[in-house]
Amino acid sequence: MIAPVSGVYVLIFKVARDTAVRVGSLGTVQFPQGVYGYIGSARGAGGVRARILHHTRKVKRRLWWHIDYLTVLPYVTPLYVVYSGTSRDAESILAHQIGLSPCWSAHAEGFGSSDKSSSTHLYLCRCSEDVCLYSIAEAFRAIGFEPLIEKIDGAT
Repeated sequence: MIAPVSGVYVLIFKVARDTAVRVGSLGTVQFPQGVYGYIGSARGAGGVRARILHHTRKVKRRLWWHIDYLTVLPYVTPLYVVYSGTSRDAESILAHQIGLSPCWSAHAEGFGSSDKSSSTHLYLCRCSEDVCLYSIAEAFRAIGFEPLIEKIDGAT
């Protein structure tokens, strides 16, 4: 079970078909079929658990974060969350570290990073799902965090 801690996370999810989605102020963004990783942080009430529950709900009162425009779609499936408890603002450094991996390529300029110095917080997996998951865990370790990996069993 995902802990209700403040922290940084990567939500790994699958887009089952090529699609174009209007994502708030970013406009229309193309998403080829594949596995993606979205970097975020949660420092409010309920921490990472509450944030991931929000992201994985198909029905939302409001599309608050860029990722919400994708996760409401019926052909987008959350797979895993990799996270670590911290009070540090570590999203940008984690995004940079993931971007160094040959298994991940930056996708959608400005996605999830409009309030950060990094160019994007969304990456497309270029290796097998298992290798991409392993490389995310390694990115956490490279910046001094011990990753916790949770498989997501169905969203509400």
